[in-house]
Amino acid sequence: MTSFTMRQERAGDGSLRHVPTPLIAPAGKKGKKARKPADPIKANPDSAAQQLAQIVERIERMEEEKTGILDDIKDAYAEAKAIGFDTKGVRAIIALRKLDPDARQEAEAILDTYKTALGIV
Repeated sequence: MTSFTMRQERAGDGSLRHVPTPLIAPAGKKGKKARKPADPIKANPDSAAQQLAQIVERIERMEEEKTGILDDIKDAYAEAKAIGFDTKGVRAIIALRKLDPDARQEAEAILDTYKTALGIV
């Protein structure tokens, strides 16, 4: 919304009349304007659009691959279960194998200590 003020102006016949005039924002500092860095998208919109499209397509391909891999893992667990293995045990072994040897030994020692303290062993 623009604000207006009234100013007086002389008409051709010499009479005064009131004329609405829009308010103008005060001028900023005089001198050089600060230079903004060029926006790469505005500088070369086709290139930026192509780069964005490539990134999006790459992510979509990886998401499809991830879905396929998750399905394969699910099938492997189902196969282990069909053979007669306990899937919780298989998952525990996989988690332990991810640990480095020192961390694995420490975790097993703590678990053994807790079992002994609770009389489970």
